Amino acid sequence: MSDGMLRHAAWIARALGRAELSPFSSEDMRELASSIGVRRVSSGTKLMTQGKPVTFIGVIEEGEVELYHRAGLRRVMIQILRSGDTMGDIPYFCQKDAPFSARAITDVVLIQLDEAVLDRLFQTRPALCRRYLYSLAARLERSQLRLLQLTRGDLRSQVAALLLDETEGHEGSIRLPQSTLAELLGATRPSVNRVLKAFEAEGLISVDYRHVEIRDRNGLRALVPS
Repeated sequence: MSDGMLRHAAWIARALGRAELSPFSSEDMRELASSIGVRRVSSGTKLMTQGKPVTFIGVIEEGEVELYHRAGLRRVMIQILRSGDTMGDIPYFCQKDAPFSARAITDVVLIQLDEAVLDRLFQTRPALCRRYLYSLAARLERSQLRLLQLTRGDLRSQVAALLLDETEGHEGSIRLPQSTLAELLGATRPSVNRVLKAFEAEGLISVDYRHVEIRDRNGLRALVPS
């Protein structure tokens, strides 16, 4: 087994979190390293297709992936996934077709666990199973909190909540076009553009082409209903 695969396995262990409650043994790490696959894909690659079976769980090590849903001609942006985020696990475990498509919007390094090894790992490696459950619960809680934030208040508070959420745990910048930010909010691009320009005038952010930089995180937090 290569040192490279062990490094990827160690990265997954850190990404899942709660190591203090469910430590991995050296045997756990070796088993995980021997079970994962590493995919390097270029920007624009489709990783998951709406309405198709999900046959793997992917953890993003590097890059960004967009999740979106199509309803007729309408395309609805669901979420932008970044380093440490997981995709495909909920439809996989629920044995349902993917409710969304996933597409790489940058070059991506994806750590992949295929269905052939998932059941074996979760049945024979309780530490991995427990830590994965912690990870899943944390992501579901974050999704619920984000939904609450984005359904309260006016568009200013919703944009502020989105900017804070998109930079949580990352550097304080978002490299997305304003049209994507509008899609994530279910709002129009001109209305989101007006809010961003107002925030810039107030010194809360700076706006450039496909780039929003957070200048005053506390100021944005003050706009979000508690």
